[in-house]
Amino acid sequence: MPTIPLPALPPSRLSRGVSWLMVSLAAMAVLCALLAWRAHATVTHLQRSERIGHTLPQLHRVMEDLLNAETGLRGYLLTQKGSALQPYREAVSGLEQRLDDLVQLSPDPMQGPRLARVRELALIRLRDMSQLLRLHDSGQHDEALERVMGSPAQMDELRDLLGELRADLAAEQASINNRLQGDASQGEWLLLGGLGTLTLFTAIAVTQVITRTRTAERSQQRLRDIADHVPALIGHFDRQGRLLFANAEAGRVFGFQTETAVGRSIADLHTPEGAAAMQPQMDRVLAGETVEFDARVCVDGQWRHFHQCLVPDRAAAGVTRGFYAVSMDITERRRDEIRVAQSEKRLKAVTDNLPIALGYIDAEQRLRYANETVRTFLNVDLDDALGKTLETLLGPEQYTQRRVHLALGLQGERVEFDTTSVHLGRKRHFRSVYVPDVGDGGAVVGLFLLSIDITPMKQAEAQLAQWASADALTGLPNRRELDQALEQALLRQRRLAREGRAMAVLFLDVDHFKTINDSYGHAVGDEVLKAFAQCLRHTVRASDVVARLAGDEFVAVLEGLNSPDEAAGVAAKIIEAVAHQPLAGLSVTTSIGVATLEEPEMSARDLMVLADRALYQAKRAGRNGFAVLHGPGLDSRR
Repeated sequence: MPTIPLPALPPSRLSRGVSWLMVSLAAMAVLCALLAWRAHATVTHLQRSERIGHTLPQLHRVMEDLLNAETGLRGYLLTQKGSALQPYREAVSGLEQRLDDLVQLSPDPMQGPRLARVRELALIRLRDMSQLLRLHDSGQHDEALERVMGSPAQMDELRDLLGELRADLAAEQASINNRLQGDASQGEWLLLGGLGTLTLFTAIAVTQVITRTRTAERSQQRLRDIADHVPALIGHFDRQGRLLFANAEAGRVFGFQTETAVGRSIADLHTPEGAAAMQPQMDRVLAGETVEFDARVCVDGQWRHFHQCLVPDRAAAGVTRGFYAVSMDITERRRDEIRVAQSEKRLKAVTDNLPIALGYIDAEQRLRYANETVRTFLNVDLDDALGKTLETLLGPEQYTQRRVHLALGLQGERVEFDTTSVHLGRKRHFRSVYVPDVGDGGAVVGLFLLSIDITPMKQAEAQLAQWASADALTGLPNRRELDQALEQALLRQRRLAREGRAMAVLFLDVDHFKTINDSYGHAVGDEVLKAFAQCLRHTVRASDVVARLAGDEFVAVLEGLNSPDEAAGVAAKIIEAVAHQPLAGLSVTTSIGVATLEEPEMSARDLMVLADRALYQAKRAGRNGFAVLHGPGLDSRR
């Protein structure tokens, strides 16, 4: 079953919402970076303030120790008693360790040299103290006093350094505290502003996404409505052949609910035979090939025909993750095709058995269709002839007869004409009709050719013409043909008279022909007439016209005589030939009336009357002879 999925939400539908969301995330990233930078600076300041907080008490303790030591020294100067040095002893007893701790607590490059100097001076004082105590303990009081008197300068420097350090650290701590307060205020506003911006952008993005999603849902619903009303079966399958989507038409044809059918395989939706027939096509489309084919499917016990198209559903990486399909129910079309094919078969049977050559040529005069009669007429293999030009099939001679007519037909003119050619050793006559095939644009795209063998008709026409112009018994021209021949002879005599030539008309009949009919019967009489006609035809020249008028009356027209007297010689020759040749076994004689003419001043009728008069004279003279009349009245007898 064919399927196509409803389209997913177009990227353009969400682009604006995604853009706002990206702006929101970018703003959030910038805000986080700023807050991280501010937090790092704040931590650094706090760590510095903490170190200062540890350093100031130590400096204060060192300062107190130094004051106590100075107090002890002054008491020793006043009393010169060893007990007066007790405060000094206590002050300097842990001074070295406290100075080491102080140096480690404040590794500031700016304060390091001063702390080092404090430590150096303190250590000097410790060494002096040790010396002082040894001198005092050994009873060398004067030397001890002298050493005490020499130490005030070092103590003054030590007190000044400690005082400066305390003042600087206190000022730095105050500055750090002020800066931390300002940073906290700025950070608060920055955080509030960032959160507000983030909230705004996020709200815009969410609004856009929701709006576009609703629009997409409406669009999808419209597409589903369209798909459900398309007169085609539409669906979508995954790689395993499971149905992902089907339109209402698919459910109607195959009898399932589209919602409940989702997830079912092709094997569940088709008969086993139908599923097996689909498998090779599925393999092709899942290999990435677009497939089109016709299939016969059994639906509700009836066979139906579908034209199916399977299209791969490719992922972004080009992997085929399923396929779309569309099926058109072509059952009615297939039935129409079968009916048309049957009709064409019947029509071909009719056309192939017609005594008419039917064909079709294109604008390049190439044969595109021909019936069996064409094969018979041309004696060619039709399969081999199709596609060849008429000139190749007909040959130069026959093609030349049709060249002009083909050109007229391809120009849009209906053409009808007759041709004569020798076909299979016989002279054949054809009547051809060329009918233009005019395309939609008005241009002639080809010609329908119809050719009929009219040889029998031509032969019948010739026979009819012969019967119309010839005597049925003797085969000689009849009275109608004689009249035409005589008129033509008189016309030619006008030209021949200028050359001194003459013409003559001989009027003949068989002597006593009625007696022959009465004595021997009409059949013998007919045989006598036929034999007489043959004798007459063989006696005169081939160019002379010999005709039968009626009964036993015959006429001979002699042209191109050198003189009128030549006609008498021909008449005598005829009489002799008839008298010496038995006709139908009988001895027969003839009488002849000769009318001669030099100047063509007489009509055909008058010339025939003149010859008839001459025949009458010959009969009166005793028959078996001839009489001659010249021109308008001169005559002679034999």
